[in-house]
Amino acid sequence: MHSTLQKQIAAAAKQTKADLVIKNGKIVNVFTREIIEGDLAIAEGMIVGIGRYEGKQTIDAEGRYVCPGLIDGH
Repeated sequence: MHSTLQKQIAAAAKQTKADLVIKNGKIVNVFTREIIEGDLAIAEGMIVGIGRYEGKQTIDAEGRYVCPGLIDGH
């Protein structure tokens, strides 16, 4: 049995599919003040990557903005 961290690392490294991928989003990076177009990979409830990913479940953001840093404010 893999630990949560091992599953997250495997998904981030594209060795396994992420649990959820939000495709075609404009991802807001509040630290670098950039907007990155790509996919957002989520595994075991944590964002594990930005780029091009495949997932068990996929949501098409259709070019909408995604701001992960503002989802959970604490």
